[in-house]
Amino acid sequence: MCGISGILLADSDLQPDRIVLADSVRLLQHRGPDDNSLVVGPGFGFGHARLSLVDLDARSNQPFADASGRYMLVYNGEIYNFRELRAELETRGRTFRTRSDTEVVLQLLIEYEPATALPRLNGMFALGFFDKQTGMTVLARDRFGEKPLYWAEAMTSGTKALVFASEVKALRPWMRLEPEIEPIIAYLLRYPGPMQGRTMFRRIHSLGPGEYLTRHADGRIESNHFASLTDLLDDAEMDRLAGLSPTRVADEFDALMTESVRTHMFADASVGAFCSGGVDSSLIVALAARQKKDVALFHANVDGPWSELDAAKALARHLGLELHVANVVEQDFVDMIPKVMGHYEQPFTYHPNCPPLMMIAQLARDSGVKGLMSGEGSDELFLGYPWLGRKRVTDAYDAIVAAAGRLLRGLPGLGPVLLPERAANLPDTMAILTRHEQAEDLELVHNGQRPFARTAADPTYGWTLDYMHHHLRTLLHRNDTMGMAAGIEARFPFLDLGVARFGANLPGKYKLRRSLMVWEKAHPFMRDKWVVRAVAARYMPPGLSRRIKVGFWTTTFQRMKADPAFYASSRLGDLLHLSRRQIDRTVQGADHDMRLRLLHLDVWTRVMVDGEDPAISVERPREHVHIRAPGAQPRFARTTLPRRSASAPI
Repeated sequence: MCGISGILLADSDLQPDRIVLADSVRLLQHRGPDDNSLVVGPGFGFGHARLSLVDLDARSNQPFADASGRYMLVYNGEIYNFRELRAELETRGRTFRTRSDTEVVLQLLIEYEPATALPRLNGMFALGFFDKQTGMTVLARDRFGEKPLYWAEAMTSGTKALVFASEVKALRPWMRLEPEIEPIIAYLLRYPGPMQGRTMFRRIHSLGPGEYLTRHADGRIESNHFASLTDLLDDAEMDRLAGLSPTRVADEFDALMTESVRTHMFADASVGAFCSGGVDSSLIVALAARQKKDVALFHANVDGPWSELDAAKALARHLGLELHVANVVEQDFVDMIPKVMGHYEQPFTYHPNCPPLMMIAQLARDSGVKGLMSGEGSDELFLGYPWLGRKRVTDAYDAIVAAAGRLLRGLPGLGPVLLPERAANLPDTMAILTRHEQAEDLELVHNGQRPFARTAADPTYGWTLDYMHHHLRTLLHRNDTMGMAAGIEARFPFLDLGVARFGANLPGKYKLRRSLMVWEKAHPFMRDKWVVRAVAARYMPPGLSRRIKVGFWTTTFQRMKADPAFYASSRLGDLLHLSRRQIDRTVQGADHDMRLRLLHLDVWTRVMVDGEDPAISVERPREHVHIRAPGAQPRFARTTLPRRSASAPI
């Protein structure tokens, strides 16, 4: 929806520099091209770049203050139950002068303490709430991490300050962006960031999902959580759902998704939908088409054998809707690395399909659309990843390997030879620099011990929370940054609170269901995302409701090669404190995966640390980076982490 920025000074007699604040907001203008506004006062300054979707009138521009002028809000997101909350607040005597959800969020935070108000918001948000009278500030982020918020403590005008913004780059006017070596090394060791609460920049923090930060007038900062993933779990709901027939389960899910799509379509501007050809986005599109006749559909046709264009066209024809197509060729994956990096703000080797998503957003913007519904959350809630269909078998295999390893370690000289390389190397790799995420996982388990007791009989509850944790957070980061790069808001109907609670408590038999009719190589005789596909079958042909997951798949990064000349002019030596000779030897001895990571890290250093214009940074990749033809794979074309157990950090 928007981009937000703010500063709170330790010395409340001073005023922040308005010009510097304006520079911060300017760096967020792609997120909010409809209006830029600032408010500066004693000890505080807030800025907002607005993407207008609800109540397009200027009366809803931000920063937004209550009628008394005491309270102020900068807010980015959409609250889908804001009309119900508004009705309740009106019964408590609150009055409203706009039709926006912004004013509802403000009045809710005035009426209740953050710990009470924030859990009641069904939607996505990042916000800053300020009480001029007490000097208290609250920063908060939604429970799943759909909208980003970064903060840091910095020195400005000779005094200490708390600064925050929707993107790291918007903090550059207040402080120097310096690389943080520990997350960088974790990335090189194949950790698929971003880390919870951490960034690749020194002193800059990411507010975690469901977290709120309170800054008191004396400068003290407190961090608390108003929501966690285990809040979704409920013993009674698990029992209720387990007792329903398959038809009743599908009926209930159908009703929940229909309502979620209805609320996610609400806007005073045009909202369309991603249409990948997969079952998740297809179900959203089908339900949207039942409620609105002219839903605009957008598809990225990634040139190659995994193109899903035919499936997207088939769905559009079936529903009688227009399909807008962004054609993506392999060179786009090279040319767009610097531009994507400038918005993703960290290396994106974990999500090579960022360029197609950015191109869809650009096409949607040029077509007059401001929001796109997306299917993120479905694979996590309803176990749609192909390997999960065979996970019980592979977990048993891993247990045998581990037991054999313990036995072989007692036999001199045999253990290192017979143990699979992945089992021998993973503990060393992941234990070095992921302590923060591991601690978070332990907290996740300890906070939900009673529901987790069920995983002995049905481990799928744990699998769902696993993928709702770190992996989903990376997907939401991808979709937010790639969409907002073109001023497009991504909306996620599967992450409606009611749908998420349903999915988290649904027994595994309604997610992964045995079927003799399934002949898929990835998981034979197992129908993944059963309840999603069962409902989708009500609205589309079987060829669409039963399609296997592809998800903008591309092997472009696996076939990407940089000439030695690329590294000869690299910034990696300065970043990693290595000599030119050491860099050369590192590149020469690296496998393909490591070389790709070094390539991304070099571009990240130039774009994000040095502040180089992506239009300049693209010249080096264009000149020195090439893509091999399919089939001409290098010896080490692909390096992957082992399958995770339900208790290991993603």
